[in-house]
Amino acid sequence: MSSNTREIKDVFYLVALQGINYIAPLLVLPYLMIVLGAEKFGYISFALIITQYLMLVVDFGFNFTATKRIALAKGNQAELNRIFTSTLYAKIGLLAVSFLLLLAVSQVPQFAVYRQTMFVMFLAVVGNAFLFVWLFQGLGQIRFIAIFNAIAKLSILPLTFVFVKSPDDYLTAAFLQASVSVFVMLISIAYVIKKKWVKITSFVRKNVISDLKDSYPIFLSGAATSIYTASFGLMLGYFAVAEAVGQYSAAERIMRGFCWLIFIPVSQAFFPKISALSQSDPNRAKKLIKRLALLVGIAMLAVFFVLFFLSDYLMLFLRDDFEGIDVLFKIMAIIPFFVALGGIFGQLGLLALGNERDKMNFQRVYLIAGTVALVSVFVSIPHFGAKGAAVSLLITEVLVCVLMVWFGRKVFKTLNK
Repeated sequence: MSSNTREIKDVFYLVALQGINYIAPLLVLPYLMIVLGAEKFGYISFALIITQYLMLVVDFGFNFTATKRIALAKGNQAELNRIFTSTLYAKIGLLAVSFLLLLAVSQVPQFAVYRQTMFVMFLAVVGNAFLFVWLFQGLGQIRFIAIFNAIAKLSILPLTFVFVKSPDDYLTAAFLQASVSVFVMLISIAYVIKKKWVKITSFVRKNVISDLKDSYPIFLSGAATSIYTASFGLMLGYFAVAEAVGQYSAAERIMRGFCWLIFIPVSQAFFPKISALSQSDPNRAKKLIKRLALLVGIAMLAVFFVLFFLSDYLMLFLRDDFEGIDVLFKIMAIIPFFVALGGIFGQLGLLALGNERDKMNFQRVYLIAGTVALVSVFVSIPHFGAKGAAVSLLITEVLVCVLMVWFGRKVFKTLNK
């Protein structure tokens, strides 16, 4: 790994900063669970699920496609300006579409109790639209996004302990959660302007359409992914009470917090590297992916032991309406292992290293998994509630991992020919 010194430093740097990014919410999360109770915490959790869907619309796969194009266009200022401009205009249009979708969802009678919270949380969608993660990552400057996130969360999230004192303060809690993204957005915009990495050029419709077409397969994959990462909570909100949404969402958010703490820094640091090696030295990229899979897999097994064996102690601090959440933790404990392994072979193996056919296989995996998840969720949630959703999530993540490894190994075999 000596030839990847920069990326390894970035991983440790990002892990340290992601530690702040995820530990800060993980400290606030139990406080909100205790103060708000399962019902009002469920309001925020459901609104967050809708927010994640809308962020998916605005991102539209650009965090992968635009990142790769920028990584390959380094040194070509005109091309960098073109990519930045077309992506920016596309995101502005998609943001408008996402707001129209929010208006439509808010009219569903079963979701009426969540309406105010959803509109407050939409601020996070606005902030996320202009973070320019794809620009920072493509230029190899992703550590700055982590720094900005850390600054925002350390500045804003502690205000939760000051202003959120009872279940009636749930809208204040939602606003503070959403305002983090807005704060990061403002810092990111100021930094990009200061560095003068890119310039906004004139609007060219065909460029925007071309970029949207290029990102569409990744968007479909993300849409399929969201069927089980977000739709389980959405279905709970439809079939069950807000307390069940609160329990499931709390367990999943803590589980994914530990998962992303390790996986996201590795993916963000090495995606541009693998993308560049896919052109210059694909066999070296293949070896690097295998090493990363081994290291991340070992780290995720440690996360399993933490979630499985320490979840019993969490019940000592929570209110009675969270009774049974320890069972959800035990079901979800092994999920980070499969998420990380599938993510390494999918994002780095199929997207960064692979070709257009491999990109389609990446999309196919999530379409298959999304279909399985959709079927299982309609069977499990009406009968078993939050526990059924957790089991369906585990089954789906195992399926994604198996398929990503399968297609990833096919990419490796192609390189050997």
